[in-house]
Amino acid sequence: MCNSSSKASYFQCVKSAWQQMTCTAGTECRTVNNKAVCADPNAPVESSTSTETKVACDINNSTMCDASDKSAFYMCTDKFWTKMQCDGTNVCMARGGKTACVDQATADAPVLPCTVANATQCAPDNQKIFQICIDDYWTNSTCADDNYCLLRGDSAVCVDKATANAPVLPCTTAKATRCIDGAPQKYQLCYDGYWSNSTCIDNNYCLFRGESALCVDKATAEAPVQPCTKANATRCVDEDELVYQLCYDGFWSNSTCDTGNVCRMPDTGKNAVCMDKDEAYLSITMSTLHEPTPFRGTISMGVSVRDALSWGPSVVLGALAIAFGVGI
Repeated sequence: MCNSSSKASYFQCVKSAWQQMTCTAGTECRTVNNKAVCADPNAPVESSTSTETKVACDINNSTMCDASDKSAFYMCTDKFWTKMQCDGTNVCMARGGKTACVDQATADAPVLPCTVANATQCAPDNQKIFQICIDDYWTNSTCADDNYCLLRGDSAVCVDKATANAPVLPCTTAKATRCIDGAPQKYQLCYDGYWSNSTCIDNNYCLFRGESALCVDKATAEAPVQPCTKANATRCVDEDELVYQLCYDGFWSNSTCDTGNVCRMPDTGKNAVCMDKDEAYLSITMSTLHEPTPFRGTISMGVSVRDALSWGPSVVLGALAIAFGVGI
């Protein structure tokens, strides 16, 4: 009998005592015709009533569909065929020498052979159905939610309706990207030899720079196209002190300083920096209030004040003339 506390074990009477036994991996205990049987846990439950004559079988756990009842099948148990029932509204289907319980639509689909295991294709008569090559036959599956089947290269993929209905355009460079005319928030990716549509996130817009499409904020996407030569160089924008530009792929691309910061160019030829707004204004005010004064050098000849005072006037004047190259 099956162990009520463990689906993967059962009890067998051995020498007048119950001994716990374990089912093989991937099976669990079921009671079939008052006997404990280890079977596939995904297999349907046994039909509750059966008055048919027992028929012998050779291979334990082998299955076959019931010709008189499409929702039932037989499983070889203890050398006899035992009638089983498919779950819910599923029906029995035989493909490639194997039996499975499937939905009615899959069972009614034409039996089409295939040669490459796990290959996929879209169903010719239903955009939401794709097919997988299982056991040498095409088996139907359905795309989730509002997605539709799209064949790209050698594979079927489930995509949104807009992508599925987009024109099929070939491409040659894998993972190349480009923007789409008339759809500023969408871009295309070269996948399996065809352009596939994608959408920028967070309400961003597509911008093509150099050889790639980027998703950027609307202001950056609509900024004038200005070329640059020094990669990663930065500069401030005269029209907006909150914005700075970065030289990326040969073009200036807009970026914004963090909240409370403004763009400043510290020195000619140096990169732009984002600095605290109050400090930026303070530095400008200080430089306006304090005009620069001429530089005056201090010359030291290594002579103390006491020694200098002990010299006569002619000696002091001569020393000055040597230091400054002035004729006396």
